[in-house]
Amino acid sequence: MGYTLIEVTEPADWQAYHAIRRQELFEARGRHGVYDENYPGERADNMHPYLLKLDGRPLGTTRLDVREDRSAIFRLVAITAAEQGRGHGRVLAQMVEERARAFGASILYVNAAVTAVGFYQATGWHDHVWDPSELVGIATACQQMRKLL
Repeated sequence: MGYTLIEVTEPADWQAYHAIRRQELFEARGRHGVYDENYPGERADNMHPYLLKLDGRPLGTTRLDVREDRSAIFRLVAITAAEQGRGHGRVLAQMVEERARAFGASILYVNAAVTAVGFYQATGWHDHVWDPSELVGIATACQQMRKLL
């Protein structure tokens, strides 16, 4: 069966998507009780939540925000703790880059967590301040980067 990247639409997939994000991006970083499953932007037309599965088992998430200027934002990337360091993040990134190209994007942006900057650099991303106003909330300590597609 292998890897699949699905756009989240089904209730069980939403549940897995939120569970991974809540645990890995919030609670594992000491941010308990602040994750909002009902964030209004999560279901906007230009925002595409994805769940990475391996042999049908959810193990990663991201959201791709597609902008009108032929750019897209790779957001809230998370791989379950038990699966980190096994290459799943690279697979997720490659699959999302394909989706971004399919939407017509030629540039990807990310607010990279300090612990993930090395990963992004190793996969072709470069430091680039693209919107300092983004660096609030959970992105406060992030480094902005971009990748040309």
